[in-house]
Amino acid sequence: MATVAALDPPATTVAPGPRRRWLDGLGWATPGALVGALVAYVSHEGLIDDVYITLGYVQNLAADLHWGLIPTETTNTATSPLNVVLLALATALVRVVTGELRPVVGLGLLTVVLSAAMSLWAARAARGLGISPAWSLAVLALVFANPFVNSSIGMEVLLTAALMTGLLDEAVRGRRVAFGVFAGLLVLTRLDIGVVVAAVFLLTPALRRRLWVSPLVGLAVAFPWFAFSWWFLGSAIPTSFVIKTLQRSFGDITFANGWLEFWSGDQGPAVSMAVVPALIGVLVTAVLLVVGLRRRLPAHVWPVAGLGVGGLAHFGAYCLLHVPPYHWYYVPSTVALGLTALLGLALLLRRVRSDRPGGVPAHAAPVLVAALVAGLAVVTVAGRGFPWTHPVIFGNWALPPSYLELGEEVGELVGDGTVASTPEIGTVAYACDCSVVDVFSDPGLAVPLIQERIDQASPVTRFILRANFYRLDFEDQPRELDYRLVWQPGVVEVPEGLPSWETYAPGYGPATVWLERIP
Repeated sequence: MATVAALDPPATTVAPGPRRRWLDGLGWATPGALVGALVAYVSHEGLIDDVYITLGYVQNLAADLHWGLIPTETTNTATSPLNVVLLALATALVRVVTGELRPVVGLGLLTVVLSAAMSLWAARAARGLGISPAWSLAVLALVFANPFVNSSIGMEVLLTAALMTGLLDEAVRGRRVAFGVFAGLLVLTRLDIGVVVAAVFLLTPALRRRLWVSPLVGLAVAFPWFAFSWWFLGSAIPTSFVIKTLQRSFGDITFANGWLEFWSGDQGPAVSMAVVPALIGVLVTAVLLVVGLRRRLPAHVWPVAGLGVGGLAHFGAYCLLHVPPYHWYYVPSTVALGLTALLGLALLLRRVRSDRPGGVPAHAAPVLVAALVAGLAVVTVAGRGFPWTHPVIFGNWALPPSYLELGEEVGELVGDGTVASTPEIGTVAYACDCSVVDVFSDPGLAVPLIQERIDQASPVTRFILRANFYRLDFEDQPRELDYRLVWQPGVVEVPEGLPSWETYAPGYGPATVWLERIP
């Protein structure tokens, strides 16, 4: 019974008034906002190409309520509809204030808000677990030290971490309706995060007492978008699911072993900031489950175990999909398991303190952990500039400023014409604001891939995919091309009279891109 006593929440006290709760919440949100502002500034000049795919959607949605990467085509390749909508709202707000459409500034604003919310929800979850709310500082440090997160700022990674923290807070408190709201928002962030949501829900006793409440609320939050997407966009799920699952450009390296490639490569020290906490989280999850099976785990701690199980389940599901090892794919599993490790450590330290009265203050341990993690993170990213020109994990073929300049000039050159993209379309399409096409921007190019995916599927999966794409126009044809962008490694001789650009990327070295007209 000692274990139960050590993990029980502190004795109930008189609830603080609304003003006190508001001030307390503001106090824990403030460090999150400050950290978010710092991260937004450091990263804003080094956003990866896939972030600019998102920002292309944001630019068109904020300007014209158009859902697509380019202004001339409606597409459904945005992986996270909620992230696009929130970024578009932030961008619209910036436009009202400044008079300019500046999605990167909108991204900075949303980063500050999400970081503040994550800090607040982490402090509330810590209180619900009976530990110091100062552990929210350690949560901030752990999430932003994760290179899978900080190398993908602008994608749905921070939204995932923030909402996951809020989900945990509501589960710890046993608030079924609020949990359902967070569940629906997480599914709108990434459909696959439903695996984590389900694990936390099934392993939280308070949420199972009225089993139908949270799922119904979550369905009410998420269903309208999926119904709209199915009816008007031709697919309930983003078509990027099909594009990514058919990619084989990484050879034998897949999601299952890709994290080992990252860890053993040049970014190994930085990747340790994600992998080591996740591995500790696996051990903590196992310990919590063993204690739970012996009926010695308090009800309010079960959500922590559920988060760990959810992280493991998400990792396993992605291994089965055989998708490429894009680093942002590791965010849901590493964040979930990292939070489990951190909170498990906090509960262990609380037990030690309860056995040794008169020890160090409750806030000392989380502040020390936060400082240690932040210090290690700074060491791993040192030497990259301030702001940095590219993040820790960077696999693009050119640095963002080169792509932005190229895209802007291509837009001026092609006008209303259609141009075939380089192998990376996001930054060029964002800066071009023209009809630059590949499978992410032209539905006609994606249709053959969707048909291929359906043909390769098992009978059950084929039935699901056919239902999902029932309203898709399979007769849609690719746009007729007027120009193409040609990318060649190295500094090469360009055909006479053609506009060209020299680019550089750390992993690829110099390259040459030129624009040619298609006869």
